[in-house]
Amino acid sequence: MTEHVDRDRWPRWLRTQAVLLLGILSLVVLLLVFGTLSMRDGMKFYREMQLQEELMAFRHDLDTVYSDFLEAGGDDRTYLLTGHPAQKEAFDLSARRLVRDLGHLLHDPEAGASTGEDLPGLSRAILHNLSRMEQEVSSPRLPKEKEARPWKTIRPAIQALNQSLAVKISRIRVSREREQTRLVILSLFFTSLILGVLFMGYAYLYRHNQGMHLLQAELSELASRDPLTGLSNRRHLLEVMEWALARMARHPHACAVLYLDLDGFKGINDRLGHQAGDRLLVEFSLRLAARVRKSDLVSRLGGDEFVVFCDPLQNPEELPSLVQKILDRIEEAPLLTEKGGEFIKISSGWAIYPEDGKTAEDLLKVADQRMYDAKSRDKKKGPSRRKDPLDSP
Repeated sequence: MTEHVDRDRWPRWLRTQAVLLLGILSLVVLLLVFGTLSMRDGMKFYREMQLQEELMAFRHDLDTVYSDFLEAGGDDRTYLLTGHPAQKEAFDLSARRLVRDLGHLLHDPEAGASTGEDLPGLSRAILHNLSRMEQEVSSPRLPKEKEARPWKTIRPAIQALNQSLAVKISRIRVSREREQTRLVILSLFFTSLILGVLFMGYAYLYRHNQGMHLLQAELSELASRDPLTGLSNRRHLLEVMEWALARMARHPHACAVLYLDLDGFKGINDRLGHQAGDRLLVEFSLRLAARVRKSDLVSRLGGDEFVVFCDPLQNPEELPSLVQKILDRIEEAPLLTEKGGEFIKISSGWAIYPEDGKTAEDLLKVADQRMYDAKSRDKKKGPSRRKDPLDSP
């Protein structure tokens, strides 16, 4: 009970605003977490991609150096066999290219950090072999050495280094694929989570709006209906009459207001109690609503006073027969089964638009006055079984 009371202390609009603020904060937190994780994974993915590109570039430079080395060796052997000056120029060109590419390879800081300790020894072997080749070209009459030439050991070393680079590139590629998959999974997860929060917020707002619409409909119904009889109240009657009279100003036609009052209602309340009086009002309302036309509006102004708004009224001469039918229907049987219910009488007054008034208040005022005039005359005449419905000036 205490929790229910504490909850009711918070207005509905305040709870709605709190839920909206909580949903917005949740989305912000989710976006921050998702952004942080995505940035971290994205930076790692970018670093691995850069490393892979650097290794591939280094591998390409290594292949270029090896091609230059083979070309220089071929030019060296061709010149030793032919002794043609053009071959010597070709050897000098290939030697300079080899030195340039090898220097580029050695001075690459990222490449030196990525290839381990094999590159310095390999570079020394290449430079040593190049020096031997230059000596052979410059002094072709030197005696041939029987030991194996250094360039024969370079190819296996370069192949081993290439294989190591290929393994590293493959590992980086697999790691990148894993990071990419993880990033996609995180994106899907947080997207689903954010959509779930948005859906729950939308569902809450939809439910809240539906509740507000129902509440507004109930409040509108309560504001326009009499709680005891279910008939229209004074507020709704005036709204309908003002709307109808405004329409009549554009399309003129007649309408009428009937004002009905139950004589002796106070005595019923005093003798039989308020419950009997309520039953009397409900029964009278049912009979009155059952007898009028569907186009007519029956209202309870309060207490024992009722109004019937007859729209349209084709001929004012129809009013006496209409009132007579209403009274006949109501008086077919006693309104109350208790003793004294058969003595309930009805006073009536009426007003016709536009002869008696052009506003709702004017028509009600004229009909009310005629009803009280008729009631006063009946008191002077004494009791009668039924009053003349048009016994009013």
